[in-house]
Amino acid sequence: MERPGAQRLDLGKTRRIALPPGMAMRPQRIRTYLVLFALALSLPLLCVSVFGLYRMASTEESQTDNRLVAFAKNLAVDVDKELDRAMVTLEALANSSELSSGDLRGFHKLALTAFKPKKAAIALLDKSYRQLVDTLSDYGAPLPATADPATAKRVIETGRPQISGVFKGSINGLYVFNVEIPVFDAERQVQYVLIMSFQASYISDILKQIHYPPGWISGVTDQNGIILARSDRPEEYVGTPLPTELFERTAKAGDHVYRAFNVAGLPILRSTARSKHAGWYVSLGAPLSFVEAPRWRSFAIGAAALGTAVVLGWALAYYFGLLMARPLDEATRIAKSISRSQIIKPATTSLVEANILVATLVKASADLRSQTDHSTYLMRELAHRAKNQLAVVKGMAVQTARRSPDVSQFIAQFDRRIQGLAQSQDVLLRQNWRGAWLFDLVRAHLEIFGISDRVRLEGPNLLLNAAAVQNLGFALHELATNAVKHGALSVTTGEILIRSSRLGEGAVLSWIETGGPAAHDPSQKGFGYRVITELVPRALNGSAQLEFADSGIRWRQDIPSPNILSGDIHDR
Repeated sequence: MERPGAQRLDLGKTRRIALPPGMAMRPQRIRTYLVLFALALSLPLLCVSVFGLYRMASTEESQTDNRLVAFAKNLAVDVDKELDRAMVTLEALANSSELSSGDLRGFHKLALTAFKPKKAAIALLDKSYRQLVDTLSDYGAPLPATADPATAKRVIETGRPQISGVFKGSINGLYVFNVEIPVFDAERQVQYVLIMSFQASYISDILKQIHYPPGWISGVTDQNGIILARSDRPEEYVGTPLPTELFERTAKAGDHVYRAFNVAGLPILRSTARSKHAGWYVSLGAPLSFVEAPRWRSFAIGAAALGTAVVLGWALAYYFGLLMARPLDEATRIAKSISRSQIIKPATTSLVEANILVATLVKASADLRSQTDHSTYLMRELAHRAKNQLAVVKGMAVQTARRSPDVSQFIAQFDRRIQGLAQSQDVLLRQNWRGAWLFDLVRAHLEIFGISDRVRLEGPNLLLNAAAVQNLGFALHELATNAVKHGALSVTTGEILIRSSRLGEGAVLSWIETGGPAAHDPSQKGFGYRVITELVPRALNGSAQLEFADSGIRWRQDIPSPNILSGDIHDR
């Protein structure tokens, strides 16, 4: 049966929109026109730019990434080779007869004659970290304390070779690093620590000997994030720490390349490898302008391709645009007719989507009247609910006033109860006034007092009807108020258990306080007492039990099945 005033959509009496001569065709979907339009613009672009964009940009950038990774790994290998040579030399000196016999003067002479590397020196420490020999000084001359006792300590504790980070030498005052090995006595106990101390510039010289593309800079950073060597301006940066963000990315990068800013503040693409022996970070950075050059060339090619596509595709795009614009204009005209309450006749165009839109607009005009009737119904329902709420508020005000000694106490109690009523209304609103979930109602009332963290909820979650929500909300508010003022929540050890359980077709809600002061039957029973023992049970057509136990109040409320929406009981 049709509603009064509704209009029937009669597709058998549609009229066809006239198209310009030569443009008549059977209706097509709008995406068909859009595909043709996209092809008209993109085919020239695809033909010109796919090879250039993909092959030139992607391949060159990938090659740059691979080169950075390979260079960084090779640099790490080169550094490890130098460290290997140092450790081999130290092993040879550690096994010398002079050192075995304790002839330190002879060992000093042997170290000077047998080992003459540039920018390096040999030193010998005892177990108290005192320098016994240093080839930078004459034998017997007073020697300062070692500037790097931490590495020597690791050698003595582990009995294994160790490599230090960069630090300032105690004799020459230059930035150096140490390669240190243990020297054992006859009982295989560490007797000395033998050190080969290199100037940091020794590694920088190695980095400078490698040929890189223009602008590429390599560097070595020790385990603590201090720059040990650099191929560009090492004298300016060696001994200074890497920026914190750059060092964190360096330590986490692994074999991947990543974008960063170098110590000079320039944007770069960077790759890092780890020294096997020292744990240093060997990095290589390429200027971002060098890396992005292929991309900018691709942008130029893409711009040329786009210009070609615009020129070649404009004519076709304009033609297809006409095919779409005329039907949509007709749909727009029909839409405007709705606002003027005119009778709308369905029309057939050359565009399927436009035909669907027109039919929808016709149906929408009929639905508007139905929606107007529905809005009138909702306004009446709202007025009815407002009257009911006013009656509840009036009764609450009367009961509160009877037991309030003065106006200020009346205002305070009435305000709290109004807040509790508002919380119940908010919970109902979430379910469009159909009802509310029991535990949502409990949480809403406990949030007012900030006590939800001391309350446990157990049992199935019940979907209650609107009347049950409002009445149980009154009871929960009064119980929570009493618990905060006089009950379990008035002390730090108190807790509350709220449990729901099934009872036949209905349910039971329990409020159990523990850990609080002992509860006593009050001599004067106020409005809150009447709410939880008389008013709420009567409104639910159930019964309630209130017990005053040593650990606090215990309240049990039956919820008959008419208060529970059928089929809507679920676990939490």
